[in-house]
Amino acid sequence: MIPVRQDSPILRQNTAMTPPEKQDVLDALVIGAGFSGICMGKRLLDAGITNFRIYDRAQKVGGTWYWNSYPGAACDVMSHFYCFSFAPNPDWPRKYSPWNEIQAYSERCVDSLGLRPYIELGTGVELSRFDDQSGLWEVTLTSGDQVRARHVIDGSGALHVPLTPYIKGAETFEGEHWHSSLWRHDVDLAGKNIAVIGSAASAVQIVPEIAKSAARVSLFQRTANYLIPRHDRAYTAFEKWCFRHVPLYGKLYRLFLFLRYDWLAYPIVRTPTENFARRYAMRQFRGLLKKSGADPALIEKLTPDYPIGCKRVLISDEFFSSLTRENVSLITEGIERITPRGVKTADGREHAADVLVYATGFDTQGHHTDERVIGPNGHSLAEAWADAPIAYEGTMVAGFPNYHFVTGPNTGVGSTSIIFMIEQAANLIMNCIKAAGDDGLIAPTEEAMLAYDAEIQAALATTVWATSCRSWYKREDGHITILYPYNAQTYRKRHLKFNRDHFEIRQRLT
Repeated sequence: MIPVRQDSPILRQNTAMTPPEKQDVLDALVIGAGFSGICMGKRLLDAGITNFRIYDRAQKVGGTWYWNSYPGAACDVMSHFYCFSFAPNPDWPRKYSPWNEIQAYSERCVDSLGLRPYIELGTGVELSRFDDQSGLWEVTLTSGDQVRARHVIDGSGALHVPLTPYIKGAETFEGEHWHSSLWRHDVDLAGKNIAVIGSAASAVQIVPEIAKSAARVSLFQRTANYLIPRHDRAYTAFEKWCFRHVPLYGKLYRLFLFLRYDWLAYPIVRTPTENFARRYAMRQFRGLLKKSGADPALIEKLTPDYPIGCKRVLISDEFFSSLTRENVSLITEGIERITPRGVKTADGREHAADVLVYATGFDTQGHHTDERVIGPNGHSLAEAWADAPIAYEGTMVAGFPNYHFVTGPNTGVGSTSIIFMIEQAANLIMNCIKAAGDDGLIAPTEEAMLAYDAEIQAALATTVWATSCRSWYKREDGHITILYPYNAQTYRKRHLKFNRDHFEIRQRLT
């Protein structure tokens, strides 16, 4: 158990570690038991705050890595940087760990940090409503119970609400079908014809695995993606020994990865103009295509017509080569409809399928408002974000006191570890909780929030993301609400600071 400090401004009677369910009002309620929820739980305990609860509708902790268990699922960030700085894992088996290793790591963190008693699984949040009389948040759970809390911390993340677009005739399909994040492990794919709709991050990992046993895999691609090699491998016994027995070795390796992402990956997206990082990435892409043995026609289909980095750059050692297998077809004609026994494309061909897999991503734009947040005077977050989601430093919204986001608007990254970003956001959130004290209500001023958003949008306009390609990074009107335009070092510096002038703090009425 992490030592409990006794000087928290909202600790009061909680030093005896009274179980949260016995408190009339929680000091903090955390939504989600993924990496955001685990990090916030740890930080709350560090501050001596034990009167909190973490709720998650899933049956296990891990968030994204609980839901996404499809064949080949693995992280695109190297393992020793895709973990908490306060909980290094010397036993990562590979440079890029698969989903089950990451989910198991999250379970170990929960136990080693003493968070298990504070987590309630199988229970999600239906509604968070601010009570104007008490100045507390009243949170309705999927169980029907209602919990009151001084602070609500939304750690629900962006990759948990499957996006399955309707395709004409989908309801007539006679075979099994599912979204990649809801994988049916009870269905044996060996010897079957499988149609995979979507060709981005999930499909790049799924197709090489299922192609090993399927009779045929038909991959339907709307837009080509840039890929660079993963260069994945298992760590040697000596490397593992060093990670476990030489702490400095692990710390230096993590620093190397941090700088590598900031100095090599970030420059790819920082600007659409040529630079060393962009040229290097393009050489890797072309080399991977050449190494795959793809014929000229296939290479043409796989070559994007937009600047590298405009859409998410994917990593894989096997995807391109898997498309050269005799039992794999890349189909770029548009889908006209789904038939009872397959997929019909615009050229009139029907592609037989026993199973449909929708590798179509997630609802990244609406996942926060889906929680249905109602602030003071009945003003909803959906109304506040009617034009675009905006949050001060990605963590708080003007007019919604004591409601915090761990990965709010414009905190997404394509060039570093989201776990690093989560830890930095936790710094600012804890500073806000401390500043509010026992009975305070804290929220950013409208002026500070709008000034921050104006700065962020101006910076985003100079990145490669603002160029002409379509992506889930930006809305139909071109407004980018997902991504952060600066590097990880800048994010860390900004979230260590607490500018009192940017916040309004007042006392509760009762």
